[in-house]
Amino acid sequence: MRRFNLILCLLCFSLLGGCAQQKVVASDPDGAGLSRLAKSDINEVVELHQRAVMHDLKELMLKLYRRNPDGRHDKAQRTIEASVNRVFSRAHDQDYPQWQALKPTDIIRVALDETYQGSDRVLPFIVGLRKMLMTAYDNHTEFYYLTSLSEQKLYNSARNIEIAAWMLAENRDINGRLLILSDSLEHEQRNLSYQRLIGRMIATQDNLAAIISRKSGRLIKSVVVKAASMMFLPI
Repeated sequence: MRRFNLILCLLCFSLLGGCAQQKVVASDPDGAGLSRLAKSDINEVVELHQRAVMHDLKELMLKLYRRNPDGRHDKAQRTIEASVNRVFSRAHDQDYPQWQALKPTDIIRVALDETYQGSDRVLPFIVGLRKMLMTAYDNHTEFYYLTSLSEQKLYNSARNIEIAAWMLAENRDINGRLLILSDSLEHEQRNLSYQRLIGRMIATQDNLAAIISRKSGRLIKSVVVKAASMMFLPI
């Protein structure tokens, strides 16, 4: 009976979470209220990692817009900070009907395709990465006892960040100019902040993949990624 009551309680929390306004990222456990009773320690670890990787992705968008200010789609309406906050205040699967039918990794490709006609390449690059990362979390922003994650999806998402980072650093137009500026150019002062930020995102996903693998007892299938092939891993 006690076990039945616990399961019933967990289901109620899940239903309440679904009825509430959709969150854009996992909430801070300190502010989770009663719903924290339905979370295990590993659930809180997952939420910590999701918040961390989304925080770094938001910081990456800020930095890319500051580095590439001219192409921003709403530069006449709002500041860079307001533009980025607007993107991350919405659920990852809302808006952007022009990319609705595309897979997340295909949206990343759009951003770094020299034939792309849009002026704002940063937006699809970040939108694609965000959707890809959320897919690795099975699109959850709340994690309870009955929530399960795939360590392989998390691992694959880390490799996909590596591929996206390689494309960011290498893809150029027909004149040899980078499609999106990030790290410093040859004549500029050395700047590795983008590499550090992206490296932290990769480490966050790899670390969580290892934690989930250890907890579940399932092995991760390691993959040697050839970034130059630009073949994203499935999630």
